This record gives sequence, structure tokens and C-alpha cells, in this order.
Amino acid sequence: EGQRALEGIEQELGKVEAWLQAEFRGGPRELAPLLAHAAQFQGKRVRAAQVLLVGRACGQLTQEHHLIAGIIELIHAATLAHDDVLDEAVQRRGLDCLHVAWGNPAAVLLGDWLYARAFAHCTALADRTPSRVLAEATARICAGEIHQNLTRGRFDLSESEYFSQIDGKTAALFEAAGRLAAHAAGASSESVEAAARHGMLAGRAFQIADDLLDLEGELAITGKSLGTDWESGKMTLPLIRMRDTAAPALRKQLEKAFHERSPRACLRQEPLHAAFTHATKLCRQEVKRLLEAAGTEAA
Repeated sequence: EGQRALEGIEQELGKVEAWLQAEFRGGPRELAPLLAHAAQFQGKRVRAAQVLLVGRACGQLTQEHHLIAGIIELIHAATLAHDDVLDEAVQRRGLDCLHVAWGNPAAVLLGDWLYARAFAHCTALADRTPSRVLAEATARICAGEIHQNLTRGRFDLSESEYFSQIDGKTAALFEAAGRLAAHAAGASSESVEAAARHGMLAGRAFQIADDLLDLEGELAITGKSLGTDWESGKMTLPLIRMRDTAAPALRKQLEKAFHERSPRACLRQEPLHAAFTHATKLCRQEVKRLLEAAGTEAA
């Protein structure tokens, strides 16, 4: 189904990928080994595809769409370099994370360099809107990550606090991508706002699905470190829903396992297994609801 969604923009995605690879190859000689390694974390380019699909849906794709898509992917690459340090992750896309080979300072500073490159490209655009929108989105990403890190170990984290965090750290960039894609296509202000809301809702769904994967996924399939949220004391939606729907005695057992950083496998063993299964089902329903709401905005 994902491949069908990309039909018609494969050539445009290829242009964005070529631009990104040129960026990774064209950095300072001193950074070449780190950039060559980071270039391998290319993933599915979901945000680039979003820019291209929304732009096409709004009437036309331009060179500006390709550049905006590349800039957004550079910002995303910067967040990955930082996130892997914060989460103490070991693998991404089946490869060692940057900080594993080069240390935390180099990984953090490479992320900063990628941010700088992204905004340098923004300043080259005659239109100032991308610079403003992406600066605001980046500030929200940082604020969301800071909020999440300041609340590590808080078993009582509310659902509204969780959504506030993910609206910043993840959904803000999807929202910006939708907004800028519609704007670059010359869409009406109403369509621009609808594209932004579509991005925000899709970004929320994306993060909840990722949080489910962190608790349920297998390294051999995903190619990235899993269980890092649980191990670092982050309350994500599956755990919040599990906490809020479990009987009092079971809730205490979950809290004990959470504070003791028990292996995440305990969630799929009795006595927690049934409550965990129910909570993950609720989260999948939430993902479906959010995607349907996003589709309504796009209609």
C-alpha cells in the first residue's frame, strides 16, 4: 500500500535523493566519514514524499518542492543524530549509530552541522516563508524533546502532556512539510491550513506507531534499537493507556516494572500481557482514527 501511495512521484523522489546524497558527499573533508555513514540512514523519505504528494495534490510540483523536501530531510537527519544520543540507541537501519563509532560530541555536532546546512539552503530561497516555518518547527521539535527528557521517570505523565510532546518533537515537522508543500504550489490559504492540519494529524499517528514499535518490534526486522523509551523511563501512549485501563493491583505492578526498568519482555508476559495487549489495541485504533481525520483534511 505504501508503494501505491508513491506512484507517480518516484522520479521526483529520486531527484530529492540525489540532492541529499550530494549534500552528504559535499561536506568538509574532516566530516566525510561521518557524513558517509549518516547518508546510509536514508529510510523511506516519508517527509520528502509528503511534500511531493501534497504539492501535486495542490496542483503542481516545482523545483521549490524538491528543495523544500531535501531541506526537511536534512532537518530530520539532524534530529536522528541527536535522538540516538539522547536515547542511547545502538543501531539504526541495521548500522551502528553515529555516536557508537565517533562518540557523543561528534554525533551532536554533526546534527548541528546538518541543521546549519538546512537553514543555509532556506536562506537561498527568494521566499522567506520556508525559513520562518522551518525555524518555528525546529524550535518546537527541540521544545518537545526537552519536555520529554525532563519528564523521564514520571509514571503519572498525562495523555495531554504526551500529545504536547509528540506534537512538538515529531508532528511539527510533518505539519511544516504540509504547509510548505501547499504554499509552494500556490494553494489558497484555506488549503495551506488544511495541508498543515493533515501533516499534524499524520505526524501524531506516525509517532504513536513508532512508540508501539519500540515496545513490540524486533531488532532483526526493524534494524534499529528498540525498547529505548521503556529503558530510559519515557511514558508513551501504549503505557499511558495500559496504566489508565488496568485494575489498581496491575497498575502497581506496571509502575514497579517501569521504575525498576525491567526488561520490556515483561509487558508480554503475565500478569501484564493481557493489559498490554488491550492497550496496544487501543493505540492502533487511535492511529487509525488520526489517519482517517488526516484524510478528511486532505479531501
